[in-house]
Amino acid sequence: MSDRFVALDWGTTSFRAYLADAAGRVEKTVSAPEGILAVSDGDFDGALERHIGDWDASLPVLAAGMITSRQGWVECPYVATPAGLADLAAALHTHVSKRGRHIAFSTGLSYRSSDGLPDVMRSEETQVFGSFDEANHFVTPGTHSKWIVVEGKRVTRFTTYMTGEVFAALKGHTILGRLMKDDPDNDEAFVRGVTSALADPAGFLHRIFSVRSLALFGEMAPEHLSSYLSGQVIGTEVAHATAANPRSADYVVLASPGIGGRYVRAMGLAGLKVRHGNPQAIVKGLARIAVAAGLLH
Repeated sequence: MSDRFVALDWGTTSFRAYLADAAGRVEKTVSAPEGILAVSDGDFDGALERHIGDWDASLPVLAAGMITSRQGWVECPYVATPAGLADLAAALHTHVSKRGRHIAFSTGLSYRSSDGLPDVMRSEETQVFGSFDEANHFVTPGTHSKWIVVEGKRVTRFTTYMTGEVFAALKGHTILGRLMKDDPDNDEAFVRGVTSALADPAGFLHRIFSVRSLALFGEMAPEHLSSYLSGQVIGTEVAHATAANPRSADYVVLASPGIGGRYVRAMGLAGLKVRHGNPQAIVKGLARIAVAAGLLH
């Protein structure tokens, strides 16, 4: 049993590795734009060693994210909610790499909502398990944003929004992006988009055409259109999620300062009590799962 380990957050588009102790305190970090879809011929062994080859191979490795999906290294079945640390610890899938590293893959969670539709997530639950002493309501922005509820240190329900993917598709593959120019975030344009969405969340398909029409009439600079569209899609998400979650709750946003800041801004405009959480919460979450599984002390 060790008091240090390697935490892997290996997603669709990015790779992050952390050398950490059993409390989740990070000593060293490596990141690269080599998500699971960028790994040639499924050589995950080789990709891992390219990034952490000089780290002690005797340390246990805990991995979470899309690396445990059907397109990843090892596909792990979802654990149904409600679920806590002990459930994920019991579901760990162990593997020995070609280098002799002992890797434990931590799977994701599933949830079936009242409308009967299934929902899933991988890695966001681990972030929450690293933060459940801070709040009971969490938001994890990203390609597929999650609103997650914790009760008694167990994830009981969550909802997924394809906000980041929809934004990228609208910007890159529709007429809405034709007049845009790249720019730093513009708070005024973002707030205008969020405010519009909060006032009329059901009118999303109508409202987003204003990204084009405002530019055509010279009423919004091309450099501000991306921020305005971002406000529209994030504001629509916040409006829908707020209707299904208590407005009085304390919300913690788990994300990098960039996208996390946009969510904190939008949720504040909606009247929610919200703050940033630890962007490296996944490390502490993996440490807690490893301790529960008896892999760390």
